[in-house]
Amino acid sequence: MVDLMDDERIKIPSSAEDRAASPSERSRWIAAASYLAFLCFFSLWRSKDDPFIRYHARQGFLLLLGECVVIVATLILEVTIGKLKLIGMLVIVLFRLVVGLGALTLSVVGFVKALFGEYWHLPFLGDYREKVPGLHVDEK
Repeated sequence: MVDLMDDERIKIPSSAEDRAASPSERSRWIAAASYLAFLCFFSLWRSKDDPFIRYHARQGFLLLLGECVVIVATLILEVTIGKLKLIGMLVIVLFRLVVGLGALTLSVVGFVKALFGEYWHLPFLGDYREKVPGLHVDEK
């Protein structure tokens, strides 16, 4: 098993025997929902006891955070470069197209991988996954 650096130590199955104990259908659907924009908060909340949901919920949150950063970057580009007549409009349209398709692709791939019960490393943002806290309410 691959051991990630975390206090909770999420183990990613690496052998066929480890994959035999796949997550339940409920866990797979909740994990897949984490790639659908703000539903990542629901998945983070439900991830207390399930490392599979926690893994995907954290990645879904990072993807949402990345999309928010891109929206702010797009607004800044519109205010600055967007003032140029033809070139500005062309740059803005291409930037929105490339970033939008990239975010959509990452969301769809993450959704499908979670639905099939697979662990998937989100490119660029997946390395920060373990720094995302959960949304757990301690019941006493």
